[in-house]
Amino acid sequence: MSETKNRSLDTFIRLGGQKELKSLEEGKRFFASEAYELVPRYAKVHRAWTVMLVRQGIIPHEQGKQILGVLNEVGEQTIEEILVTYDTRFPKTILQLERFLTDKIGPVVSNINIGRTLPPPHYRLKMREAVLPLIEAVLRFRGTLLDHAEKYKHVVMPGYTHYMHAQPMTFGHYLLGLHEAVAHASDQLEAVYHSINRCDLGCGALAGTSFPVDRELPARLLGFDGVLEHSNFCVAGTDQGIDLACAMTNLLLPMGRTCTEMYTWCTFEWNMLEVSAKISETSSMMPQKRNPCIFEEIRQTVGAVMGCYCDVAARSHNIMWGDTIEAMQSSEDTVPVVKKVLYAVNLYNKTIPEITPHKDVMLDYARKGFATCSELAAILVREKGIPYRVCHAIVGEVVRILYDEKKATAVDLTPEILDAAAKKIIGRPVGLDARLLQAAMDPVKFVEAHRSQGGVAPQEVQRMVTERRQVLEKARTRQKGRLEQIQRADRELAAAVEEILK
Repeated sequence: MSETKNRSLDTFIRLGGQKELKSLEEGKRFFASEAYELVPRYAKVHRAWTVMLVRQGIIPHEQGKQILGVLNEVGEQTIEEILVTYDTRFPKTILQLERFLTDKIGPVVSNINIGRTLPPPHYRLKMREAVLPLIEAVLRFRGTLLDHAEKYKHVVMPGYTHYMHAQPMTFGHYLLGLHEAVAHASDQLEAVYHSINRCDLGCGALAGTSFPVDRELPARLLGFDGVLEHSNFCVAGTDQGIDLACAMTNLLLPMGRTCTEMYTWCTFEWNMLEVSAKISETSSMMPQKRNPCIFEEIRQTVGAVMGCYCDVAARSHNIMWGDTIEAMQSSEDTVPVVKKVLYAVNLYNKTIPEITPHKDVMLDYARKGFATCSELAAILVREKGIPYRVCHAIVGEVVRILYDEKKATAVDLTPEILDAAAKKIIGRPVGLDARLLQAAMDPVKFVEAHRSQGGVAPQEVQRMVTERRQVLEKARTRQKGRLEQIQRADRELAAAVEEILK
């Protein structure tokens, strides 16, 4: 060992070639751009694998102690030292680290590579580190949506289909609808986390290894849920990247759609919502402007997510079923998009409490529009025993008469107009009591009456909010468990390394 201790190890001379892709300065800049993130993660994986190699008797205890001793010293200062001694023959950060460690204790350090390919499970660790804060942010967002769904469960407004008045609802019911989509995406993110959090360490290059490795031990020491077992699937699979892109798409699409809708409701013409001045933007030219641009900022992230899905899917298509650059990097390249999504979720979570519904305006629109007409048809069915489709036609005729008479609001409807419409459809008046007619056309009574499961009635909204808070609490408990599992693994790894060093 003494003869080779200070000899630089060139991993690219195996076939007699040299590989210097970057100049010295280019190489240093590239290394510095990623090393502060990657080197600590690489060193952690090396420590966990070395502990296993020692415990399995694959390398001698003293050799493991020597390797762990130098790995334990890896930190920010290591990166500075590597930059000073940077060697252009090692363009990859992980190889530059190995070159540096080799300079410290000799080629024996290369035994960290026994039975494994490089750099897994680096990609999965990187994805895990990004997804955990996103799950945390989504859970907070769900809590905020539930709080404000409860707060606004009595705020009656028009509900829309095809951008036209459909049926009355409440702003609380609307926010609860957004919560449902976010909660579904949240469940997907948890499933994605489980897909990501499987350790592929020790798969060889695709065939495993003839060394008696214990793959479960380093998986546990690194906080993984378990081992990704099939050795070729370890390097060929791209499901974790696809799953993550899909979950983010399902999260961002409803966020973007509701941003567009609420942005519209903030306009002068609608005036149903107002966004606090604290999070609005002024115009550099027009002094009257108070722009709710925060909706634009959230919404634009949808493009990044959809681009991410196309990127990951395209890279995973028509490549060999094995280790390729596309398969490796498709997962890692989701991480910058996760960070954008995290920003958007946190921004929306900040926005919801700063939105004020103009209750009188919302109710006025609900009264003047014809959103309650479906209930008028329902009352005719119940009170007069007329088949539903016939009732549908009678009410449609009512609306046509009001439009023709230039009375384009539901508040102008009278029993006489209803009877006139009925005569055209069934040849006789229906004689609906004015009290029942008024109740049918009142959006507040409409909302109160729609108590079916999942409906807009305030008590039904309250029931759903209460149940979903219980579901959310369970999700928070699971998230706490994930974080604690990683913390326990860190402690166990540190203790295992210390035991060998002693």
